[in-house]
Amino acid sequence: MDYKIVKREAFTVMGYAKIFNYDEAYQSVPEFWMEHLNSKKAQDICGIYGINYDEGMTGDKFMYMIADDYVPKKDISNDLITKVIPAHIWAVFPSVGPTKQKLKELNQKIFTEWLPNCKDYEIAEGYNIEKYWIS
Repeated sequence: MDYKIVKREAFTVMGYAKIFNYDEAYQSVPEFWMEHLNSKKAQDICGIYGINYDEGMTGDKFMYMIADDYVPKKDISNDLITKVIPAHIWAVFPSVGPTKQKLKELNQKIFTEWLPNCKDYEIAEGYNIEKYWIS
């Protein structure tokens, strides 16, 4: 698998979050994105990041956040939240193509092939971050 290891300092994001069940994520997270993109919330948050976090990694649910880098503003909606992403060493996997299908395939490979066979790294603090670029 194509990947690189990157050290990144802590950073803060702002966005909208919702709790999901792991079993339903491949269907419900894209629906959350469509709901967001078709709402007025997309005027405040365009969605640079899709952040899955389950800090305890003990249950069957996780928080998913559609977010941008944190920029303090006065006129943001009340349901906008901020989240500090801690400093870590990250495994970065590129993905090109139709987002929904490619992310599903990539996540399956990461968690069923790469991570179980990786001797040098392990999941820390339950974060999985998607960062989107438009080319």
